Amino acid sequence: MKPADPVDIFDAFKKHIGSFSSFKEETWSLIESILSITEIRKGSFIVEEGKVCRHIDFIYRGAFRAFSNKDGEDITTGLYLEGICLTNMKSLTTNTPSLIYLQALEDSITVRLQKERLIGLYEKSAELQSVGRAILEGMIVEENEWKEMYTLYDPEERYKYLLHKSPALLQRISLQHVASFLGIRRETLSRIRSRISH
Repeated sequence: MKPADPVDIFDAFKKHIGSFSSFKEETWSLIESILSITEIRKGSFIVEEGKVCRHIDFIYRGAFRAFSNKDGEDITTGLYLEGICLTNMKSLTTNTPSLIYLQALEDSITVRLQKERLIGLYEKSAELQSVGRAILEGMIVEENEWKEMYTLYDPEERYKYLLHKSPALLQRISLQHVASFLGIRRETLSRIRSRISH
């Protein structure tokens, strides 16, 4: 994996949270003091089923999927690329064991924010509390957009939505995972792609 400059990595996360929450430089200094850079190898997990999720990861480089295992079959419930935060929201907020896995699909680099360390700083800055809320709210909005895809669209419309919203996903993530995410079989996805490309 090509080495990345820590300054660039933290700056990318600063810009990300700055896109939906304004904050003073002192507040960013507090946040930066508790961040860590994590290198994750392809195939490794950042959240595992049965364990409590205690952190949020901002993807600086790489790709991830969320999945659960049902009757021996992996069901992909989320696909993620650079520039967004990911976590298991339910496990993080309720301190209950995760029902899903979060796995790296490529060698990846993330900025990790530990929940307990963030909460530990809240008494030092009221603004930091609002930044923490904004990060979670941004993730909920993103999650809800994908959920609407399932309820509003048929399989072909879901594929078109994915093509429009995040074409890079289709270039970098295997057909098998994309098909599972769209709730269809791989063969069905191949037929849809063939129809649309002609």
